[in-house]
Amino acid sequence: MFKNPLFALGFVTLFLVIYTVLGHWDTNHSLVTVMFIFSPFLMIWLVYTVLRYGEPSERTFDEYFYDDVDIKS
Repeated sequence: MFKNPLFALGFVTLFLVIYTVLGHWDTNHSLVTVMFIFSPFLMIWLVYTVLRYGEPSERTFDEYFYDDVDIKS
C-alpha cells in the first residue's frame, strides 16, 4: 500500500486539499500548523515513492521531446 505511487499521490493530494480548505475556514490554527509541519515530509515521501516504485516510460528523450505529447523529434 505504501509502495503504490497512485496511493501516495491520492493521499498527499487529499491532505493538501484539506490543508488548503482548513486554512481558509475559521478552524483551529494549531491543526493547520501541524499539517503545515508534516506537509514537506509527505511531499518527500511522494517523490521517493514515485521515483522508487513508479513505472518508467517506454519513450526516450531522443525519440520524443515530451513524454505526454506525440510529437517526434
